[in-house]
Amino acid sequence: MDLLIKHYVLRAKEGAAEALLAELCRLSELLSALDGVVGVDIWQDEADANRCIFIERWQSAAHYAEGSQRIDKAAFKALIAHLGAPPEVSTLNARGVGEG
Repeated sequence: MDLLIKHYVLRAKEGAAEALLAELCRLSELLSALDGVVGVDIWQDEADANRCIFIERWQSAAHYAEGSQRIDKAAFKALIAHLGAPPEVSTLNARGVGEG
């Protein structure tokens, strides 16, 4: 499997952490219904409640490219309304999985 991971570090506006988490949960549900999504994780920083990490795991880059075109863009607009800064986005490819 050519696992592709999209890793997002998101910072909520002051006082909007719970609203951001709610939107991330909605987005997670939408993503989980798409073909090629292996899983979605949502993490909230224990020391900084306004900092969240959202991780999408896809079977491949091709699945991500196709799936990202199918997701309702309104979900992103609702999420962006609660951000206090632009998200940090990384694309990660599995290397050496299971070796070692």
